[in-house]
Amino acid sequence: MSRNLLLVLGVLLVGSAAWLVDARQLSPRTALQEQGGQRIDELLAGRVTFEVSVLEARAGLQLSFDPINRALVSLREAAAVAEALQARGAGYASAAASVALAARALASEEPALEQFKTDLALLRLSSHYFPLAADALIRRAEADVQRGRRSLLSGELATVAALRTDVERYEALPEREGMQRLEQGLSKLQTLRASLDDSAREELDVLSGHTRAILDRRERADRFARMVARSPVRAHLEAARLEYERGARGLAQQVGALQMLSGVLALAGVLVLASVVQRSARRRTR
Repeated sequence: MSRNLLLVLGVLLVGSAAWLVDARQLSPRTALQEQGGQRIDELLAGRVTFEVSVLEARAGLQLSFDPINRALVSLREAAAVAEALQARGAGYASAAASVALAARALASEEPALEQFKTDLALLRLSSHYFPLAADALIRRAEADVQRGRRSLLSGELATVAALRTDVERYEALPEREGMQRLEQGLSKLQTLRASLDDSAREELDVLSGHTRAILDRRERADRFARMVARSPVRAHLEAARLEYERGARGLAQQVGALQMLSGVLALAGVLVLASVVQRSARRRTR
């Protein structure tokens, strides 16, 4: 093999090695890899905060919806994170797909979340005013009894008192049996409505409205809280984190293999160049 050909071969081998070890050619930068994992971690943290805030709000431990809203804002980044991961290449396709699934599930929850906040706000309002409305109707019935006046309302004093007790029990522990008792109590009181005077009818309507709100909105608020607890969003994000780490390890292995290959090529190139230099030296000594 001629000296010039060997020289060209050596330069090509060394140049190939240099190209392989160039960080821009080997893989995405380490900073970008870390950023991708960090963004998934932020989504996971936001989801945990969201779930805890929903449950605390439902339990009355948190009166403001601000923590829920802040967590929701961070979770809305899921679609953008999925697109960014998809653009990183096939190594991160599985992670991108899992984040995309989480983003779609989150989008489907948002309308129900707004209804939950409305239901919970009105439930709190009715829970506060129901005892006042019950007391007002009970006082009216008791006043009829004290005056010695037998009225339809005074005859149902026990029904009104039982309704108040049943609502308090239902709020503490909602059960179908308690719901049925409330429905029966409401129906019984409604049969009196047409026979009451305007003032008593208005008080009965207020009591019935708050009772109905507690029945209906409590059930819807609880249903949403259960839906959030069973939602697949967190599972999708956890899967995305594992798949991201798997993809990063796969790329790291590729980088290691390329680095090893670059070392072999560099060594071969150096040996070829050394051979060229040695041949040139021998020719000059002849």
